[in-house]
Amino acid sequence: MAGDTATANKKTSGKQSIEPRCQLFSSKDSMQTMILNSPLWEFWYAADGTLEVVSNACEACCGYEAEHFYRNPRFMEAILVEDHLPLWKTLWRKLNDGDEYTCAEFQIRLPNGEKKWKKFEASRAVDAQGCYCGVRAFCHDITSQHNILKQLEYSTWHDSLTKLPNRSKCLEKINEALARAKNSCNWDFAVIYIDIDRFKNINDSLGHAAGDTILCNLANRLKASMYGIENVFRIGGDEFVLMYEDTAGHDAVHRFLKNLISNIKRPIIWNNKHIHMSASFGIMFADPETDTADRYLQNAHVALNHGRSNGTESVAVYDSQVFSQALKLISMELDLHNALINDEFFLEYQPVVETRSRAITGFEALVRWKNSQGHIISPTKFIPLAEETGLILKLGEWVLMEACSTLAGWRKTNPLFEQLKINVNLSARQLSDLTLTETVARILQETNLPPDCLRLEVTETMLMENPDYADSTLRRLRELGVELCIDDFGTGYSSLMYLQQFPISNLKIDRSFVTDMEKNPANYEIVKAVIALAHALGLTVVAEGVEEEEQRIMLQEAGCDFAQGYLFSRPINPQEIPDTVQYMQPATQYLQAE
Repeated sequence: MAGDTATANKKTSGKQSIEPRCQLFSSKDSMQTMILNSPLWEFWYAADGTLEVVSNACEACCGYEAEHFYRNPRFMEAILVEDHLPLWKTLWRKLNDGDEYTCAEFQIRLPNGEKKWKKFEASRAVDAQGCYCGVRAFCHDITSQHNILKQLEYSTWHDSLTKLPNRSKCLEKINEALARAKNSCNWDFAVIYIDIDRFKNINDSLGHAAGDTILCNLANRLKASMYGIENVFRIGGDEFVLMYEDTAGHDAVHRFLKNLISNIKRPIIWNNKHIHMSASFGIMFADPETDTADRYLQNAHVALNHGRSNGTESVAVYDSQVFSQALKLISMELDLHNALINDEFFLEYQPVVETRSRAITGFEALVRWKNSQGHIISPTKFIPLAEETGLILKLGEWVLMEACSTLAGWRKTNPLFEQLKINVNLSARQLSDLTLTETVARILQETNLPPDCLRLEVTETMLMENPDYADSTLRRLRELGVELCIDDFGTGYSSLMYLQQFPISNLKIDRSFVTDMEKNPANYEIVKAVIALAHALGLTVVAEGVEEEEQRIMLQEAGCDFAQGYLFSRPINPQEIPDTVQYMQPATQYLQAE
């Protein structure tokens, strides 16, 4: 091992010529000189672990002259962050055990006290006769990559606007409370669901800037009420959750909410206007019969909706009566069954365009429901219910068949469609369905659509719920020739580097990053970082929610491949698609990551 050598070579300076000690550099002065003057931080160790040569570039890379490494064979260990010393020792143990190549990432301390991340790569060297004669190693600075990953990790767990922990973090917190309650048999917490009253009206009348101000103001008031952000979460839109622990009885929660309501009702000043805000609350008290975090959120939300049915500024507790009211959802479930039978569902298609040229490269299929009364039901209402009841499997199969057959029909009649792709979203239920691959293969065969014309979209949250199973399913789909895409990237709880294990070719940056990036430089930096890392992994990138030309230009400058949003087109019905493709001119070549 390099650090165990008792003495180093006799050298007067790391910047002067070095007297070779072993056969590694005998009669190779030119190579030795080349290494000394290499712009890289390079090491050569003899077979016995003695440091033979370190490049003079080490001073520029770490702040220490080469002489430090020559004088002290264990100098690298001395400048390592203490917690990372085992990584260094493991690396050398692997080399000594015969590994041809190994690497490790660790931090070192610079002379000024600053810490930098380094990647140390080492390979066993052999001479002309094939005999082991030493180790060649390089040390690279990877501090910027670690900083980017740290930013991405933060954005994965936090809301970009309010800086509060997000839904994923909320679920984790509830699961932790459940585990403690089960171990202690002390069920002393409550989940409080909060929704701003009439928030849509404020957004529509005063604009999104006013809406953002309200959301941030409410976040600050909630943090102040809870003495920090650890138990305050923004889980989407104008919806927040509080984890109230050590309740000391239900009355304590109600007293807390009484004070909170008074605090929330204080007017907010925006552009010299006084905006009055109120909120409704749903409470789910800890219950041994309820053992999943999702169910706690759902029950608290059901309680909130139940209370709001009687007016705004409501506080409702989930109980058997609220449950009975929730049975009304069964009516919608029956309607969903009938909708499948009566062909009440239809698809709209939103173009995906090449960012630079605006040429259409494909479409995303979006399911819509017009019920028997002629009302359009929002997907946000029927999709979760279909997912919960299992109807999403039939609905998802219908969407896939309809989308594939429609594109196949266009391809037969119009050569402009030959290079276009159709994106179809998979639900969590579909991804866990054992027959998914067979279903996709059958539909492609029946519609005569080439597999590479279909791109299936999954969310990172779906993947991370059961990554091993998801990986297996996705690989079977990829073997069919179907492309795979990560949808809404940045809203789940995984990092891009972790997702590289999945056979994906494309990812979509969530609209929450795109919408605000021209106003929020941090969001733009995250978008650029995601694009750069995705490209490094061989992925193409689509930006969702592009509504302004300035956003398109920024995305183009960041190297984003494709874009989707109202700037280019709203979702449109199938009858309008041929004219839209003709008008927007399709791309001559669709870039795709293999």
